[in-house]
Amino acid sequence: MLYDFIESPHRTIAEGRVISVVVMHTMEITERDGAAEACAAWFANPVSEVAAHYCIDADTTVQCVREADIAWHARGGNSNSIGIELAGFASQGARDWNDDYSRAVLERAAKLTAEVCARYAIPIRRVRAAGLLAGRSGITGHADVSAAYRKSDHWDPGPAFPWSRFLRLTRGSDVVERTRET
Repeated sequence: MLYDFIESPHRTIAEGRVISVVVMHTMEITERDGAAEACAAWFANPVSEVAAHYCIDADTTVQCVREADIAWHARGGNSNSIGIELAGFASQGARDWNDDYSRAVLERAAKLTAEVCARYAIPIRRVRAAGLLAGRSGITGHADVSAAYRKSDHWDPGPAFPWSRFLRLTRGSDVVERTRET
């Protein structure tokens, strides 16, 4: 699927790289209309020196870096991953992740994650720090990348991120169903 594109200069051109991990982040931006565009605008700013491949809020997905290129989103884990930023905060609790806005963000993110996993034959499973170090492919959080490679102290998407629900939504995506049929 094609998404709006707000290009970030914070990337490394890398044709032909192997992509085996999807890294989930939180934007640390209030859940609101326009959060994806605001995050993408920050990534486009030369001062930021960071980027992710995609930014997602409740009703918008914006691409910032081509998937073929390396986005600067999770030091130590950038070279083989796709980074996805979600509107909200790492400090959100379980109740916060279950409000209408966050449910819409998670559903939109699950669909995109399923598309990415289908494109690169990435298994829809959670991979923690030890798995990353062992070379396992799957879906991880920025916190897991930080714990594995010790190049940052980021802890997003946070301890209350609903991993089980997110993986269930990703597995249940119509993208996964279409892939199984072919």
